Amino acid sequence: MKCFCVYTPSIAKSSNGADRAVKTGKKFGIDVQKYESVNPSNLHSIIKKHGLKLKYTPARSSVTDFKAMKAPEGRVCNGMTHYLLYQKCIEYNEPTMILEHDAYFVGKPPKGIYDGVIQISSHNAYQVDAKRMKTCVRANKMFKHQPDYKYDDKWDQKTGVFEHPLSGTNGTSGYIIGPGAAKRMISYLQKDGIGFADRVRSEHIGEGNLYIQYPFSVFCSQKL
Repeated sequence: MKCFCVYTPSIAKSSNGADRAVKTGKKFGIDVQKYESVNPSNLHSIIKKHGLKLKYTPARSSVTDFKAMKAPEGRVCNGMTHYLLYQKCIEYNEPTMILEHDAYFVGKPPKGIYDGVIQISSHNAYQVDAKRMKTCVRANKMFKHQPDYKYDDKWDQKTGVFEHPLSGTNGTSGYIIGPGAAKRMISYLQKDGIGFADRVRSEHIGEGNLYIQYPFSVFCSQKL
């Protein structure tokens, strides 16, 4: 399995975080390759090269304006970067692990699934439980659009890899995507446009193909 950690060389915190991912990966026999994120200066040329469109207009801000369809340029660049890594996943024809620079290993990740996406990370330096996840931003959006969604209040009593309790990943600081799922994500993004990375949904890759690992093998923290 290939493993990439997305980072921005010009930002010390990002570069140091990627180095931490490489270092902690070695503890579990994982060869983490640092992968430079798309830069705002070449975003549009890359978009044009791949015949894509932008769903959100890149803006120099820290928040997304959904009404005006504007998102921080860094987040849009990150979305483009993940698209390029989906292409690599298809090229290698094997499950591929994608990490953000704030990710570090605390356990051994699972094997990937050809048609699936497995979330392997928690956004905090503690295990997210069923109660916390039910009240997260992603869950709130899900319940708003899917009021009848049946949430598993006891998913954190399971171990291993199983169906994700939400209809979309709770962020993308650490996940494994299979070639089949990568093809579907590319098809979706080619049609919908490049937005930002944390938007892997079950409807994009096929119902029943979104999974979660518990306990997590990756934690996500800006503290170095």
